[in-house]
Parts: sequence; C-alpha cells; structure tokens
Amino acid sequence: MIRPKGLLLTAWIMVALVAVGWLRMYYWPHHAQLTHPHAHLHVFTTIFLMVLNIIEFVCIFYYARGRNWARIAVLLTSVLSILYLLRLNHEDAPGRVVSAAWGLLGVFFLYWLNTRSVREFFKRGGATIEQS
Repeated sequence: MIRPKGLLLTAWIMVALVAVGWLRMYYWPHHAQLTHPHAHLHVFTTIFLMVLNIIEFVCIFYYARGRNWARIAVLLTSVLSILYLLRLNHEDAPGRVVSAAWGLLGVFFLYWLNTRSVREFFKRGGATIEQS
C-alpha cells in the first residue's frame, strides 16, 4: 500500500508543535515558580510532562509508520486539541499560536485520518511501498 501524501509532513508538524510547546514551557520566563513554597510540585509537574512528551513522540513515530492504534491516538488528541481552543483567552500570545495550530491540525486530522484511503493504509499496518 502506498503511504498517503502528507503523512510524514503531518508527523513532522506534530513533532515541531510538541517541541515548541516543550520549549515554551521550560524556557519562557516563569522562574518565580521555583521559589514558590510548593516548588516540589513544579518538579513533579516537570517530570510528568517529560514522560508525557516521550509518550507523544512514541505515538508520532508509530503514526508515521502507519500503526492504526497511533492513528486512533492522534484522533483522540485531535478532539482534545479542538476542545482546548475554548481556553485560548487564558493563554499568552505564543500559547495562543501553538494552541490554535494544534486546533487547526486537529480539525484537519478528524477529516483526513477518516478518509477511506488513509484509513485503509493504517488498517493494513503501514506502508509496504514508498510513494515517490
């Protein structure tokens, strides 16, 4: 089965958005949290989010390889991304851009990942013939 056009591009877009979200979280100024009396919660949150990011990258890897369970994970994440758009007014400007990008990608995924050719590709377990 031929790999659908856009599969690798969408995987790289997801990688970029996860990376930008990670950079935004860890490198934008919010150091006041570290001096807060509950700084240990910040450490727990950081560890939890790092584990979550690793899981996201594993899902993206298997999505790019054509695994149906990863397609389903992306579809579920897409629904959450769209719902998260309701909180845009609680974000700073970079957060709005990243959240809006995830939301738009989520809308696209809900359509594209359910088209017949893409669904068939994933149900067969991935590409056996690369598209030129």
